[in-house]
Amino acid sequence: MINNSEPVITPNSEFEHLIKLLDDEDDNVYSNVKDRFLSYGGESENYLKKFINDENILIKRRANEIVSIISFSNLEEKFFKLKQRSSKNFLINASFLITALAYPGIDVKKYEKIIKDYSSEIKLRVINKFRKDNAEYPLDILETINEYLFGELKYTGNSDNFFDPDNSFMNKVIDNKTGIPISLSVLYLLITKELNLPVYGINMPGHFLLKYENKNAEYYIDPFNKGLIISGSEAERFAKNIGIVKSDFDSIPYLKKSTDTEIILRMLRNLLEIYREKSDSLKVAQIERLMNVIIT
Repeated sequence: MINNSEPVITPNSEFEHLIKLLDDEDDNVYSNVKDRFLSYGGESENYLKKFINDENILIKRRANEIVSIISFSNLEEKFFKLKQRSSKNFLINASFLITALAYPGIDVKKYEKIIKDYSSEIKLRVINKFRKDNAEYPLDILETINEYLFGELKYTGNSDNFFDPDNSFMNKVIDNKTGIPISLSVLYLLITKELNLPVYGINMPGHFLLKYENKNAEYYIDPFNKGLIISGSEAERFAKNIGIVKSDFDSIPYLKKSTDTEIILRMLRNLLEIYREKSDSLKVAQIERLMNVIIT
């Protein structure tokens, strides 16, 4: 008996055919291959993840592009739901959602645990050093954080490669122990949130700082410069020396407390400028859409 039925084409068999064409120099061929991969959605994403670090540069770039397109709709939906919840964990959740722009599928729980471990270690050191949960003065706690993060763990500002996108992805900041002012400040903020310390961000033009403030003391902290601490009174004296009176100093808009939403927007704006410089139109469009979700 003759079997005239057509051979069954399964996703895996088509993927094996498509992957051989993924590095074709003809843009029309790639366009058709991309469309076929996109038509399979999540199945293609799982398959192509095996090639996002391929030795073939063209396959690597195109696999990353297709995975990014497939995963983005899910990422956009997660941002929308996170915004709707108005969660107290918005900062940590949103900062790690951003990593999916370049590293979809990372183990977020792993990095959340690292941050909790950092916080627990700092608290233990404060107790051992000062024999109480909270040191007598906030400066003692801030210096303990700095000694651990920047002295022992060797976190540092990435001055040599400031515009590397990895400086804005929290998983890579933790992996590489380098970052830019905003990402190192976010790490510091996440730790101080775990420790219930009154620390918040200051969204300065061209830089990002932190401020510790309670009714008795205030300190400015610069995580990009190994946690450099400046007291409020020192900052006021500096302002006075350059002709700014205290009332004007206190009312400077960019010295006001930043919301978690403003911090996340600052992270996205930094990435937006980096990808614009790289002429990466796909990433630029994706980041603009995420910013629009947060703003509207």
